[in-house]
Amino acid sequence: MEGAIYIIGCDPAKGTGENYSTAQILKLYGTKPVKMEQVGVFHDNMTDIYDYSDILVRLGVYYNNAYLLIENNGEGSAVVNRIWWTHEYENLVNSGSKTKNLGIRSTGGFKKGTKPKAVLLMKKLIEDGSLRIYDERTLKELGSFIEENGRFFGKDTHDDLVSAMFWGCYFLEMKIIDDQYEFIKKDEEDDIWGVLTDLDQIAEDWSWLTDSTGLTD
Repeated sequence: MEGAIYIIGCDPAKGTGENYSTAQILKLYGTKPVKMEQVGVFHDNMTDIYDYSDILVRLGVYYNNAYLLIENNGEGSAVVNRIWWTHEYENLVNSGSKTKNLGIRSTGGFKKGTKPKAVLLMKKLIEDGSLRIYDERTLKELGSFIEENGRFFGKDTHDDLVSAMFWGCYFLEMKIIDDQYEFIKKDEEDDIWGVLTDLDQIAEDWSWLTDSTGLTD
């Protein structure tokens, strides 16, 4: 849609048939309160990092020069460098210096790290109905995504789509948009903006989503 703001959360992998390279394309309707909607998904484990980088740039351009949030750990470093230096894509979101730390660095620490902050923000957006999700594979991964000893991961399954989703949500914490975001109140639009209608049928352990603590430093 012309003039709309799109965000693409990305989780790179090697493309050797193991972990999946993923992208979650989110449309941002507003920040007071937040309304976000999943409008597209990329999910493949045989795409190498160079082709994946090129795909992300094409997706970004197609979706109104969308903001790209890419985890730069491991093979993600090569992805963000190709996107920034080869393609010169301006809407790559960086948590550090544009010359030394491109992309989003995933760090641990249950309250201080970027990954737990991103996960807990995603949790809150889902809880309050601020984020609408349609893709069945994403929902299934969310249903197996657990917290254990301060770590977040998919239990006995891949969690690459979830990773791309929480990095997409982390856009709200990057202060790119001037307006401070607010969550939807639970008594507002419950019937038309929910996401968890059928999730209980597939969730193995959704207890981490019922705990509202942990969003603050």
